[in-house]
Amino acid sequence: MTTHNAASPEPGVAVDEADFKRGRSSMLWGVGFAVVVGLAGLWHLVGGDDEGRVYSELGRKINGMRQANFDQFWDCALGGKNLRELKSNTDLMEQLDGHAAQRGRGYAVHLREACVGRLTDIEPMLDTLIIPNDLKADVDKLKAATSKLRGAASAYVSYLDNPELKYDSEAAKQYIEPIARAWFEFCQAHAAINKILKARIDGSH
Repeated sequence: MTTHNAASPEPGVAVDEADFKRGRSSMLWGVGFAVVVGLAGLWHLVGGDDEGRVYSELGRKINGMRQANFDQFWDCALGGKNLRELKSNTDLMEQLDGHAAQRGRGYAVHLREACVGRLTDIEPMLDTLIIPNDLKADVDKLKAATSKLRGAASAYVSYLDNPELKYDSEAAKQYIEPIARAWFEFCQAHAAINKILKARIDGSH
């Protein structure tokens, strides 16, 4: 099982697929992006050009979506766990495994009824945005990761929602690993978007 670490990332630094396999990739929960949006807001007040305002507004919407949907899904799924305490994909998998081992079918019901629906608005919201060419590839990756996460979570729910199931961590791993993969891919795409947005906003000064 490879470990995806998330220790002390520089804001907006994108990571590649090899990082996931080697366990050195970074995961952002949007802390750095708040700084980007703050700088963008200040520039808007002092009269930044149209490009700066466009990228600032995109950043506000994408970051707001992440907080209201992606982070809220994880807050729901992990029972209010402080997301900053998740240092690796192994941590994430252990959290999911622990909840399922303790709650069994009840965890499936909780995920289905309270959590998975929080992911459904991400792609429609992103589809409403006019995305500049330099962001399109990473926004597409963000949407693809969301789709994978929703599908993987639904598959995990189906696995757990069985009154005859005797939960086994090894057997469940095949369902948990795709969830961790989608988590990583979403954060990777979000980091890449942040990097571009910061460069565009800083460059509009």
